[in-house]
Amino acid sequence: MPLPPADIRKATVEELRAARKAMMSTEWMENFNTLPESEQKDAARLLFQVHQAIHKMENAKLADIRDKLVANEKALGDGIASLKAALKKIEKIAAAIKAIGQFLAIVARVVKLVAKA
Repeated sequence: MPLPPADIRKATVEELRAARKAMMSTEWMENFNTLPESEQKDAARLLFQVHQAIHKMENAKLADIRDKLVANEKALGDGIASLKAALKKIEKIAAAIKAIGQFLAIVARVVKLVAKA
Protein backbone atom coordinates (compact mmCIF):
# COMPACT_ATOMS: atom_id res chain seq x y z
CA MET A 1 0.00 0.00 0.00
CA PRO A 2 1.48 3.36 -1.02
CA LEU A 3 2.50 5.73 1.75
CA PRO A 4 1.13 9.25 1.91
CA PRO A 5 3.58 11.78 0.41
CA ALA A 6 4.06 13.41 3.81
CA ASP A 7 5.25 10.08 5.24
CA ILE A 8 7.61 9.52 2.31
CA ARG A 9 9.13 12.96 2.89
CA LYS A 10 9.38 12.37 6.64
CA ALA A 11 11.19 9.04 6.17
CA THR A 12 13.53 10.59 3.61
CA VAL A 13 14.43 13.52 5.87
CA GLU A 14 14.93 11.21 8.84
CA GLU A 15 17.39 9.09 6.85
CA LEU A 16 19.22 12.15 5.59
CA ARG A 17 19.56 13.33 9.20
CA ALA A 18 20.87 9.90 10.22
CA ALA A 19 23.44 10.09 7.44
CA ARG A 20 24.51 13.57 8.53
CA LYS A 21 24.82 12.41 12.15
CA ALA A 22 26.94 9.44 11.10
CA MET A 23 29.14 11.66 8.90
CA MET A 24 29.78 13.98 11.84
CA SER A 25 30.66 11.19 14.29
CA THR A 26 34.12 10.58 15.73
CA GLU A 27 34.19 7.09 14.24
CA TRP A 28 33.43 8.49 10.77
CA MET A 29 36.14 11.14 11.10
CA GLU A 30 38.70 8.55 12.19
CA ASN A 31 37.96 6.50 9.08
CA PHE A 32 37.66 9.61 6.93
CA ASN A 33 41.22 10.62 7.83
CA THR A 34 42.55 7.34 6.40
CA LEU A 35 41.10 8.05 2.95
CA PRO A 36 43.15 9.46 0.08
CA GLU A 37 42.71 13.22 -0.33
CA SER A 38 40.50 12.91 -3.42
CA GLU A 39 38.10 10.61 -1.56
CA GLN A 40 38.09 12.97 1.42
CA LYS A 41 37.02 15.78 -0.92
CA ASP A 42 34.25 13.61 -2.35
CA ALA A 43 33.05 12.71 1.15
CA ALA A 44 33.09 16.37 2.21
CA ARG A 45 31.08 17.27 -0.90
CA LEU A 46 28.56 14.56 -0.01
CA LEU A 47 28.20 15.98 3.50
CA PHE A 48 27.38 19.37 1.97
CA GLN A 49 24.84 17.73 -0.33
CA VAL A 50 23.25 15.92 2.60
CA HIS A 51 22.86 19.27 4.41
CA GLN A 52 21.41 20.80 1.27
CA ALA A 53 18.99 17.91 0.72
CA ILE A 54 17.73 18.15 4.31
CA HIS A 55 17.16 21.88 3.94
CA LYS A 56 15.38 21.55 0.59
CA MET A 57 13.22 18.60 1.62
CA GLU A 58 12.16 20.33 4.85
CA ASN A 59 11.41 23.63 3.17
CA ALA A 60 9.72 22.39 0.00
CA LYS A 61 5.97 22.77 -0.09
CA LEU A 62 4.52 19.29 -0.04
CA ALA A 63 2.17 20.20 -2.87
CA ASP A 64 5.20 21.11 -5.04
CA ILE A 65 7.02 17.79 -4.55
CA ARG A 66 4.08 15.45 -3.95
CA ASP A 67 4.08 13.85 -7.41
CA LYS A 68 7.85 13.36 -7.38
CA LEU A 69 7.70 11.76 -3.94
CA VAL A 70 5.00 9.36 -5.07
CA ALA A 71 6.81 8.58 -8.33
CA ASN A 72 10.03 7.81 -6.45
CA GLU A 73 8.50 6.08 -3.41
CA LYS A 74 9.98 2.65 -4.14
CA ALA A 75 13.43 4.03 -5.00
CA LEU A 76 13.43 6.20 -1.87
CA GLY A 77 12.39 3.21 0.26
CA ASP A 78 15.09 1.03 -1.26
CA GLY A 79 17.62 3.83 -0.81
CA ILE A 80 16.69 4.25 2.84
CA ALA A 81 17.12 0.51 3.46
CA SER A 82 20.47 0.46 1.67
CA LEU A 83 21.72 3.52 3.52
CA LYS A 84 20.67 2.15 6.91
CA ALA A 85 22.59 -1.06 6.22
CA ALA A 86 25.70 0.86 5.09
CA LEU A 87 25.66 3.20 8.08
CA LYS A 88 25.55 0.24 10.49
CA LYS A 89 28.99 -0.70 9.18
CA ILE A 90 30.53 2.75 9.40
CA GLU A 91 34.05 1.34 9.52
CA LYS A 92 33.52 0.50 5.85
CA ILE A 93 33.43 4.17 4.95
CA ALA A 94 33.75 3.60 1.20
CA ALA A 95 30.53 1.56 1.17
CA ALA A 96 28.77 4.20 3.27
CA ILE A 97 29.95 6.98 0.94
CA LYS A 98 28.66 5.03 -2.06
CA ALA A 99 25.28 4.43 -0.39
CA ILE A 100 24.96 8.09 0.60
CA GLY A 101 25.76 9.18 -2.95
CA GLN A 102 23.21 6.77 -4.39
CA PHE A 103 20.54 7.97 -1.95
CA LEU A 104 21.28 11.60 -2.79
CA ALA A 105 20.84 10.78 -6.48
CA ILE A 106 17.34 9.52 -5.68
CA VAL A 107 16.56 12.55 -3.51
CA ALA A 108 17.73 14.78 -6.37
CA ARG A 109 14.84 13.40 -8.42
CA VAL A 110 12.54 15.13 -5.91
CA VAL A 111 14.43 18.35 -5.12
CA LYS A 112 17.18 20.01 -7.11
CA LEU A 113 20.62 19.55 -5.54
CA VAL A 114 23.94 21.11 -6.49
CA ALA A 115 25.56 18.85 -9.05
CA LYS A 116 28.53 16.79 -7.92
CA ALA A 117 31.72 18.33 -9.29
